[in-house]
Amino acid sequence: MGRRRKLQQGAGDMSLWGMYDRPFLIAGGGIAGFATSLALARIGRHAEVFERAVAFEEEGAGLQMSPNAVLCLRLLDAWDVLEPACISPSEIHIRDGRSGAMLQRIPLGKSFEAEVGAPYRVTHRSDLLRGLVQTAQSRARIRLHTGRIVERAESTKQGARLLFTEGPLADGAAVIGADGIHSTIRDAIVGDNPFYGGQAIYRALLPIEKVPLSIVADCVTLWLYPGGHVVHYAVSNWRSFNIVAVLENSEHPEGWNQPASAAEIANGFAKAANPLTDLLHAVPAWKKFAAADRQPADCWSSGNIALIGDAAHASLPYLAQGAAMALEDAVVLAKCISADSSIAAAMTTYARLRQPRTARIQRESRRLAVIYHVRGLQATARNAVMRFLGPRYSLRRNQWIYDWLP
Repeated sequence: MGRRRKLQQGAGDMSLWGMYDRPFLIAGGGIAGFATSLALARIGRHAEVFERAVAFEEEGAGLQMSPNAVLCLRLLDAWDVLEPACISPSEIHIRDGRSGAMLQRIPLGKSFEAEVGAPYRVTHRSDLLRGLVQTAQSRARIRLHTGRIVERAESTKQGARLLFTEGPLADGAAVIGADGIHSTIRDAIVGDNPFYGGQAIYRALLPIEKVPLSIVADCVTLWLYPGGHVVHYAVSNWRSFNIVAVLENSEHPEGWNQPASAAEIANGFAKAANPLTDLLHAVPAWKKFAAADRQPADCWSSGNIALIGDAAHASLPYLAQGAAMALEDAVVLAKCISADSSIAAAMTTYARLRQPRTARIQRESRRLAVIYHVRGLQATARNAVMRFLGPRYSLRRNQWIYDWLP
């Protein structure tokens, strides 16, 4: 391999990498970052994950693991670790938030799995991240670093490097920006800002024993309400119940975990049907943040620097595909790198393959934000159409999401 060089890492660590086996440097230790590290390790490449926090943690809310996400986790050899923390919901229920009327019931049993080729599961973000971290820690080609705040990325003659607010720089074959919707790496490539659409997202976790008996706990339930909606389902192997409420709000809350009172939700859903009211009143306090996304971008890479996950294509969460798209990104990026001798060319190919699909997710998520929140006669018409078309139509509409193959 010729002469080997030293690469400074972490708080004084030193590692030796072969000249032709330099690591991929991943900015961000979330779902996108760890999925990328696992995908690279599977093709025999080394990866270094740099997280700004002092530990790899994910608070967040629940996640709906659609079949395309499950497929990716299987390809990353992480599904067996995660599956015990997942729950298999029996159905998806879509209900009117004021009358309580059932608009659609979508079965998620064996027939669904046989039709799309993989199951539909729900879990919590922290459980997914824990499974990815555990899998990454078992891979010799992956190194993990915490407490490293990325200042910027730079291209070099041999690849790319990361510079941090403190500590030594990291030099490698390429930089992958997996640092979320407020990505530092994106700032240098795209130069835009997150878009706030006037909605606030509230989230809460209840102990499963606190869930009112009027709630069907083994289903994913979506309540459509004038100016808002609520989604809920069990997570963490039936230990907790995940509740996410969305309300239109012209003044977006600052930060990610702002406390919110139960009164805000009670006022926002003041005329909700009894089962929904029972659940919302069972929550003592909420945390809220602004619903934000990014405009679809034409450029995700510059030389040997590329974006992935929310850094590339943050979307509103109403299609429940944020984590799934990050997992897909990781699988496709690694496939492109393994097929091309030029990393820069591979990153260009990866972006070309992924941009149409993720842009469609972004557009459809914005469209659902409108449909979910309509009022008056529009809501009446929406409900009538949903009843008339039935669950088969909903499944067919989402088939393009579930049928994905790398």
